[in-house]
Amino acid sequence: MPEFGHIGGMEKTTGLGPLPSKQRRRARSEWAKDVRSLRDSGLSAEEYAAKKGIAPRRLRFWMRTLRSEAEAKPRSAVPAFLPVSVVPAAATPLSRAAMMVEVDLTNGRRLRMHVRPETDLGQVSDLLRAIEGGQSC
Repeated sequence: MPEFGHIGGMEKTTGLGPLPSKQRRRARSEWAKDVRSLRDSGLSAEEYAAKKGIAPRRLRFWMRTLRSEAEAKPRSAVPAFLPVSVVPAAATPLSRAAMMVEVDLTNGRRLRMHVRPETDLGQVSDLLRAIEGGQSC
């Protein structure tokens, strides 16, 4: 059953639950930050919204809007990745340990991975190209 709210002395059916009390209008950049934080949090949209005190439907709206805009952006003719030369370091106990590598993808996501010195960087490069839509795996 729809809930009712009062606007200017008249009742209005919203279908979204009670009308929120005076909330400030949030900037697009704030919604984008919340969508990124939600993705990194591991929480559902409802859990995240409750934790942050925002309407779950608004959060889902911005998730869809930002995703659609990112997918609609034309791909740049500029390569997303530049060639990298890797020079082996002198063998020390620390150089054998895996290190964390972060790559910011053109779709706004961030890839984090542990890379060991013996990792085949050609395979990593192929994987990144596939993720970015350059070729299939």
